Amino acid sequence: MKTISKSIALILVLGLLSSCVSNRKFLEETEARKSAQTKADQESRSRAEAESKLKETSDKLSALDKDHILVKDEYNKLKTAYGEQVELTKQKDLAHDKLQQMYKDMMELAANQKKDLDKQLSERTTILNERESELRRERDAFEKLKKDMEGKDANISDLNKYKKELEEELAGREKRIKDLESAIKDRDAQTEALRNKLYDALKGFADAGDLGVENRNGKVYVSLSQKLLFTSGSSKIDKRGLDALKSIAGVLSKSTELSILVEGHTDSDGDDKLNWDLSSSRAMSVTHELIKNGVEPARLTSAGRGEHSPKASNSDDKGKAVNRRTEIILEPKLDEIMGILNK
Repeated sequence: MKTISKSIALILVLGLLSSCVSNRKFLEETEARKSAQTKADQESRSRAEAESKLKETSDKLSALDKDHILVKDEYNKLKTAYGEQVELTKQKDLAHDKLQQMYKDMMELAANQKKDLDKQLSERTTILNERESELRRERDAFEKLKKDMEGKDANISDLNKYKKELEEELAGREKRIKDLESAIKDRDAQTEALRNKLYDALKGFADAGDLGVENRNGKVYVSLSQKLLFTSGSSKIDKRGLDALKSIAGVLSKSTELSILVEGHTDSDGDDKLNWDLSSSRAMSVTHELIKNGVEPARLTSAGRGEHSPKASNSDDKGKAVNRRTEIILEPKLDEIMGILNK
């Protein structure tokens, strides 16, 4: 009986062990299937994401191709516009060279006009050349920028803005050149007209060589001999000199755009200090007479130069006679020209 019970117990134990092994294997297979399904789901999602990214990349490539075509078209337009701008610049440079030649010829015909103005014009020309060099550097930078644009996305808005700034700079510089040319031409025309007016007004005093009217260095010089104005050693103006100064004042009182410098000169005879004093007194006498005949005092400057600014040699009587003179120097105001140069 005991033996039978043991056998039954053994069978039960073996059955239970067999059942446990089957259950464990079932669980392991179930877990493996779940893992495989999860892995399959992940691969499916990864494939879907890859396909979505592929489509998105394709769409971006298509959009980039379109943008590239637009950029290339815009680049070709800019290239054409730049070529036209270069041609305009060449024409401007030719016009500028022609203007410089005309200016040089004019200065030679006008007998080396105003020395101070020449210096200022030279300085401004240097500035202009520096600006042209700067502009050329900017054009070179612009060329490099265009080359960098090839095969790349370019910011067309910035390029258009930069191009517009260059065009405005060129236009402004061309306008300043034209304005300067016009102002110089107007000034010279006014100076020549003034010389003609004075010459006509003083015809009756020029027959004996006592008076001269000439353009020199952009100014009008009216030279009055001692013989016409004063007796030797005196600063009192003679009757004929008074008549001449009255005629001069009649012209100058109407030409309010002029500044007037009255300079007295002597020859080298006698004491240097006395010559200074005499030349100063004579200049003051002429200045007072011009004021008396309607010329505004604020426009007048009086100076004695003594023997130190001769017009001819003091080695003979003829030269000394030329040096004994009073000069009325008329200079147009240069505000307009200087305003253009300082822009």
